[in-house]
Amino acid sequence: MNYWRKIGFHFFSFVCITLLLVSCTTQQNLIEDTPKDPIPDWVSQHPIDNSYYIGIGSCNKKSYPVDFSSIAKKNALNDMASSVSVRVQGESFLNTMEVNKVFSEDFSSRINTTTDIVFDDFETVATYDNGKDYWIYVRVSKYDYQQQQAAKKKAILDKAFDFYQRGNTAIAKNQINTATDMWLHGLFAMKNYWTESNPYVIPSGEEIILDQSIYNALQEHLSNIRLSCDESTILLTAKDRFSRTVNIGCSMEGRTAVGVPVQYFFPTERYMKPKKVLSNTNGIAAIEVQGVPMDARQPQLEIAIEMDALIPADLNEAICKSLLQSSLTQTLKVPITLVKPSFCIVSEEKEFDNTSDQKLLAGATESFLAQKGYTILPSSQIQKANFIIEIKANSKDAGKSSDFASAILDLTLTLKDTDTQLVKYQNNTNSIKGVQLNTQAAGSEAYKKGKIKLEEEWLKAMLQSIL
Repeated sequence: MNYWRKIGFHFFSFVCITLLLVSCTTQQNLIEDTPKDPIPDWVSQHPIDNSYYIGIGSCNKKSYPVDFSSIAKKNALNDMASSVSVRVQGESFLNTMEVNKVFSEDFSSRINTTTDIVFDDFETVATYDNGKDYWIYVRVSKYDYQQQQAAKKKAILDKAFDFYQRGNTAIAKNQINTATDMWLHGLFAMKNYWTESNPYVIPSGEEIILDQSIYNALQEHLSNIRLSCDESTILLTAKDRFSRTVNIGCSMEGRTAVGVPVQYFFPTERYMKPKKVLSNTNGIAAIEVQGVPMDARQPQLEIAIEMDALIPADLNEAICKSLLQSSLTQTLKVPITLVKPSFCIVSEEKEFDNTSDQKLLAGATESFLAQKGYTILPSSQIQKANFIIEIKANSKDAGKSSDFASAILDLTLTLKDTDTQLVKYQNNTNSIKGVQLNTQAAGSEAYKKGKIKLEEEWLKAMLQSIL
């Protein structure tokens, strides 16, 4: 009997403890679900006040148990920023550029037309915590905010105007590179205000639209740069080894233009990327023209202003290109004329120390040059030729071996400048060997090998020495 009493007592105790735990859990859940304070109206309905910009933000405490208050504040400031209207005004710099299609179609996508709004002085009106979420109510006086923004804008426009003046000073000294740098920095200084009208009173008392004035100066002076060449045709001759320094003049309204980036191109044996050079203090861009192929068809020197080189490294390249692309810059093309050199061939081709009438090597040399379009003058006009080619050859008996005869050819090729008699190229050998059944045939074989050496090696090297 005592056993069953004990069993009943333990069962009763278990039931009581279970009911007590369930009761406590339910009360705890009721406590957590019940807000500590009544829900304020500003949580359920966004306040409206004509005197203030208002922001409401919240954050789930379970998701962000550590920094929920800072996240809620950030959300509130973003909410307040959204109530500050940012619109593109009809008379704004950006709108004017788009209307006139000065910028590319995707230009507006590269520009953030809304400013990153920062509220320096805002007040926290109230907070609310229901245990699960944290809410915050912030606001800033519209009058105070607008006064602060006006002061910020004034400082920015002052900075932009300083760049504008520095650009004007540089252009007065014909320094186009420096002037462009200053004007672009002036425009970028006020980039956040391109959606607004930006009147500015300059020291003389005159009111200007600052961003438009800077842009107009940029376009006007870049479009006024002129490129010129004193030569209607660039002559390349053998006398200067087909290399010339060509001076391209850079001017602006009749004055020398300093620091103009000039890009140029002309055909070469291998593909040449366009090269760049800056005009010097005399407004001269010196270009070295060389390596133009002799068989080039209507070669010419092409010169243009390299607009991309005017873009400052610290500014957005894509936007700068859009700003500069409407400048009507000039392209200059100057024909190149290659005056091919003329040659006179003087040949002495002996056979076993005896004078011979054969002109195998001279004929091969003349044929080689004629195929490349060079003029060959007869010996009677030797003084009119640009160069004299001297060929000296002599076959020598090299003995017999195993019923075969051998001959060695001594060969010398010399190229001289007709005017100066200076040797431009020379090569010689005494190791060209011919082997045949008899000595005469061996000598002829040696000459044939000498002809091949001229055509495949020496004559090519000779031309490279003067071209």
